Order: sequence, then C-alpha cells, then structure tokens
Amino acid sequence: MTARSAQAIAPEGVPSGWYSSIPLLRRLPVEWQPNPRVFLSMLPVLVFYGLTRVAPAEVAIGGGFAAVTVVFAFTRETPLLRLIAIYGYLITAGSALAGILLTSEKAYLAAGPVGDALILPLYAWTLWRGWPLIGAIGREISPSMVGNLPVNAPIFVKVTLVWAGYEAIKALVLTWMLLNLSIGEYLVYGRLFGWPTTAALVFICGTFILREARRHRTEGETASDYPSASSRPAAAAS
Repeated sequence: MTARSAQAIAPEGVPSGWYSSIPLLRRLPVEWQPNPRVFLSMLPVLVFYGLTRVAPAEVAIGGGFAAVTVVFAFTRETPLLRLIAIYGYLITAGSALAGILLTSEKAYLAAGPVGDALILPLYAWTLWRGWPLIGAIGREISPSMVGNLPVNAPIFVKVTLVWAGYEAIKALVLTWMLLNLSIGEYLVYGRLFGWPTTAALVFICGTFILREARRHRTEGETASDYPSASSRPAAAAS
C-alpha cells in the first residue's frame, strides 16, 4: 500500500498528511485543518519582520518582495490567498517606508490599524457583489470546514458582516492606542487586545460555519435518498 492510498483511507476526524507529524496540529479535527497554503501566505510578512531584526529596512523590504514572488509562484490554485499575502506585504512594507521617510517608529507600527481600515471597502464590495468575502476566502482557507456551502450562503453574509465590524472596531482601538500610548505600551496592549479577540472570533465563526455546513450536507444526503418528482413518472412507466 502506497502512502497516497493510506492517506486516502484515513478515518474521518484523524489528521492526515504533514499535519500528523506536527504535535500541535495533530489534535485538530480534519474539518479545522487549514489549507497548508495559508501558512505560505504568511511568508512575506514573516520574512520582512525577521530581516528587520538583523538588517536595514531596505534589505527587509527587498527580502519581503522576494518572498512575495515565491508565494505568487506556489499559490496559483488559491488566488485569494495570493492576494492576501501581497496585501499584507504591501501594508507592512509601506508602513516601514513611511517610518524611514518620516523617521517615526509609530508610522512603522501603523501597519496594523491601516491594514484593518483598508480592508473594509473590500468587505463592502464583496457583499454588494453577492459573494461575501468570508465565503469566497473560506473555500481556500478551509475547504473541509466549508464543504459544499454556496459562496453566498446566509451564514457567510452574517460572518462577513461580523468580521467587517470587528476590523472597524480594531482599527479604531489600535489607532487610539498608537496615538495615546508609548511605543512599548502599544506593543503590549495592542497584542493583548488583538490576538485573543481575533482567535476567539475565528473559533466562534468557524463553529457556526461548520454547523451550517454539516446541516447543509445532511439535507443534501436526505434529498438524494428520495427520487425527484420528475423522475417518478419515468420510473412508473418503466
């Protein structure tokens, strides 16, 4: 039996592939396992921040751009994740460049609230177009969780509205912190506010999406157990 076939018959709920080799991710149910390309989309920002610790900002910006090129080459099947990677890098590098030109550390740290604010029009545009952002990107981030839910399912509209509201509030709170706190205080309190609330919202929204996807799948299986009205006369005639 090949490794590929063994992975194919892995029991439902048991992590397969490279997830099974990582202790922290091994316990994740299959439906909660994100697309591995999610981690790849984080590469440009991680490379940028890593290089800022050991090299001038100009080198960090160049390294981040090189990482974007790598992500662009390996995420052709997930165009939205590719755009997220580019967006995150542009915001981060742009803030760094502003910090250099203005000789201001706070301008560099403005990447967080600026990124939160600039994504709000995208939420509004996708809702107006009828394919809410969370529904579109959810199919790339966690296809096992989303299942066969249509991209414009009501749950995606609701969750997109929730995330848009959260991003707006977070942008306002972080902006206030950046303007009124010292840099050290901002780094501490900004993370204490942002990381736990984001993690909690991901879990809550993911739970509701997963529940709706399971219900949708169950309804589909139930409907397939019965012949459609159009097929009954043909069956009776035969």
